[in-house]
Amino acid sequence: MYSHSPKLLLLALILVVFDFSAYAQKVSALKAVDINTANGYLSRTINIAYTFDAPKEGGWGHTLQAKDFELINEAGFTAIRLPIQWVSRMNAEPPYTIDPQFLARIDWAIGQALKNHLAIILDNHLDAQLMKAPAVYRERFLSLWKQLSTRYQHQPQQVMFEVMAEPRDQLDAVWNEYFKDALAIIRATNPIRPVIVGPPFYNMVYHLADLVLPSDNYLIFTFHFYDPTQFTMQGETWFPRAKPEWIGTKWLGTEAEKNTINYTMNLIADWAEKNRCPVFLGEFGATDHADSTSRALYFSYIRQQAEAHHFSWGVFNFAVDFSIYDQAKKAWHQTLLNALIPPAGR
Repeated sequence: MYSHSPKLLLLALILVVFDFSAYAQKVSALKAVDINTANGYLSRTINIAYTFDAPKEGGWGHTLQAKDFELINEAGFTAIRLPIQWVSRMNAEPPYTIDPQFLARIDWAIGQALKNHLAIILDNHLDAQLMKAPAVYRERFLSLWKQLSTRYQHQPQQVMFEVMAEPRDQLDAVWNEYFKDALAIIRATNPIRPVIVGPPFYNMVYHLADLVLPSDNYLIFTFHFYDPTQFTMQGETWFPRAKPEWIGTKWLGTEAEKNTINYTMNLIADWAEKNRCPVFLGEFGATDHADSTSRALYFSYIRQQAEAHHFSWGVFNFAVDFSIYDQAKKAWHQTLLNALIPPAGR
């Protein structure tokens, strides 16, 4: 009856060790990192706009493909920020259900990012109704984060949430309250999910003092930088203050030009130290109407200053406009890419 017990015991021990090893691998894969480490995943980010921020993918000039993720990884980027116009894919009536087919498309994008060793930010982008009438659309806004939090609660920390990009207009006055409410919904199912938040008025530094951060260990502060707009926005007819005479404006890297950037970086760094919050420069860039030499100088200096202040950064944008990649030629604008990620650093 007990003649084979030593072998059975040995087999049982092997199985136990194997099971524990498999379990340990799973635990290791899901082990939480601190927020500074998580922000490091965003160290070299590229925005993929004119894609899901359009009411319909492809409508603004770009359809996301698996090859895009491969190219971005091979170029040396560590993450993508994915601006998404969620409201155009949600039902207009409660419970404001997100289109299941669109969610499947986002699932695919997340999978492609992780497959290519890229972190990914799911960014809530372009909700004009919420900006104009926050009280009317508050429940839709909160429903969005309830749905996304539930769906993606088991994703790794490399999948991050940005609750609302560039809050403005009437939302400015209630932004702290609305962010706090959305964060509470996220934390119910995602206690260690990195969540990105910036100040009101287009995430610009001018309203930095208006942002009140909730007590939370997994927040990343973001801001957007497009100064001087005479250079970065030249030829962009959609930009409210654009003037025809801006065309041809250069950025030469003069001391005055650099000092404008230095002032902003130092201001943000001081605020971040006081608030014990890591920083992600979520958008900076310059239109395709600007000359490539000026763009490269501008990108290089901002990138250097962000890194000197230990900020992660996200250049705007992959393709279509403000572009780093030429879709027609199927090639990077090499001068711009080198300014962002010097060849020695790839």
